[in-house]
Amino acid sequence: MTLSDALERLDALLLEERLAICSIEADRVLAIADEKLALLEVLRAGDWLSAGDLRRRYRELVPRLRENGVLLAHARNSARELVQALTAGGSPTYDARGVAIVAAGARRVSINA
Repeated sequence: MTLSDALERLDALLLEERLAICSIEADRVLAIADEKLALLEVLRAGDWLSAGDLRRRYRELVPRLRENGVLLAHARNSARELVQALTAGGSPTYDARGVAIVAAGARRVSINA
């Protein structure tokens, strides 16, 4: 796989990952993580000195990688808070779509971005 191919696939995976996180598709998120790791190995081993414009393409993906990481962290925290609320005998409230929302102090927590 070339650097260009790896960057193109990583770009597509970032959107898929965002959608999977927001849809709470844990199995898909894990599968994407495995594929991203494999792609990052290709990128790590690539010849970046002669990559030219590909370096710019990679730099453009970095903010999206970070954004998805933040979404994952929020999803993890929300799941943890929901489990804590359920095990403490509390019951969650649900929004119009049926998504559980846990009251956490004066704020509402939802993993949908």
